[in-house]
Order: sequence, then structure tokens, then C-alpha cells
Amino acid sequence: MSERPKALNIPTRLDPDFANDLLEKVREIDDLPQRLDRISAEILGSAYQEGSLGGGPALAEEFRIDLKVFDCVTLIEVALALTLADSVPDFIDMTRRIRYDDGRISWIHRNHYMVDWARNNERSGFIRNVTSGPLAAEKTCTLNLIEGLEARTTKFKYFPAEELVAANRVMDDGDIILFVSTRNDLDVFHTGIVFERDGRMIMRHATRRAGLVIDQDLDEFVGQNQLSGIVVLRPICQC
Repeated sequence: MSERPKALNIPTRLDPDFANDLLEKVREIDDLPQRLDRISAEILGSAYQEGSLGGGPALAEEFRIDLKVFDCVTLIEVALALTLADSVPDFIDMTRRIRYDDGRISWIHRNHYMVDWARNNERSGFIRNVTSGPLAAEKTCTLNLIEGLEARTTKFKYFPAEELVAANRVMDDGDIILFVSTRNDLDVFHTGIVFERDGRMIMRHATRRAGLVIDQDLDEFVGQNQLSGIVVLRPICQC
């Protein structure tokens, strides 16, 4: 690995040499879904850790990038940032911009709710929300589960559970899928990345049940969980 720029501020817990190794594995891959597949495959088997970012409203925010342990959100943040980056400093910057509203490192500006994560990252040009058309419905919920954030009401589009068979035709390799909660005070309860394997969709995700980052048949996951539906987000190449 070439010498890092002296001005590079390494986030806590980041192994920059491992990050560089991951970037080198996809150096010659131009197709974004293939890059995302290859990068995230290197993370398979990593440990699950709930709330891996830590922090709180009364604490100074610690900007963490850990390539050894993940929750379901940090998995997609790290995998997406590595996919879009071409160097370690670029990866660090991508992670910051994906995780925080306008890239401002503070707990209050972290994208705690996935509805905010989706909207802010679509505005930043990292993803496109493809949850639209005649299959889509609208959910209204009041987000009030995170202590330190003001309760607020929000609306967003989703594909209802009864339309999931048809909605599968909307999905492409590398899409990020959000699972919409049945609760009125929560938007999304889980997320992962989908890839087609032999005509079926598998989901790569960090799961508490397995305690690991795994590949799982998407239909199997849906059958194991109660959900209102899904939101489908498509990563966008910024090249």
C-alpha cells in the first residue's frame, strides 16, 4: 500500500490496510452491482454487533468505521462506500457522507431512521429510490423510538407485503432493500443487499439471529418476519 496522506484522519476502529486490500480486489471491476457483490462477499462471516456505532445525544460523536463487526445498517454503509470509492481517503469520505446528513459528524445528524437515510442519500446522489408505480402504497408513521430525537410524523412510499411477488420484478442485483415495520412508531426494522442466484433473490445482511453477516434466501427471511412491505433503493455510480 502506498503511504497515506499525512492529512488523512483515520476514523476509530478502521484498519486502512484492510480497506485498501478490499479496494484492490475490485480495482478492475467497473460494473457497480458486481463491485458491490465482490466487496460485500469479503465481509461474509463477519460478526454481528447491535448498535455498533455507539454514541448518544449527550456524547461527542465518535466517527467509527469497523470492517470486522457490523449491524444491518453499517454493513450497507461500508459496502456501498467501498463500492463507490477508489482510495482509502475516498472511502472514509464516502462513509461520512452516507452516514450523516450533509456529512456533518454529530449524533444528531446521523441518519438514525432509514427513511432519512434513504432521502438524504438520494439527495446526495448515492442511491435512487425505485419504490414507485401502481404497486406502491404510502405509509404514515410517527417516529419516536430514539431518545434524544424529537418525535415527528413522516410519510414514504413502499411496496405492500401482498405485492412482494410482483415487486420482486422491480429488484436488480445490488439493490438495497428496507423492510417496513408493522408498527406506527417505526419506519424500517431491517435492511440488506439483494443479488440474484439461479433465478432466486438472496439477501446479504448482518443478522442478530445468526450473529453474522450471511446470505439468506429473501423469501425465507420474509417468511420468518412480520412486515408491512419493502422499500427498494438502487445504488448509483458517480463516475
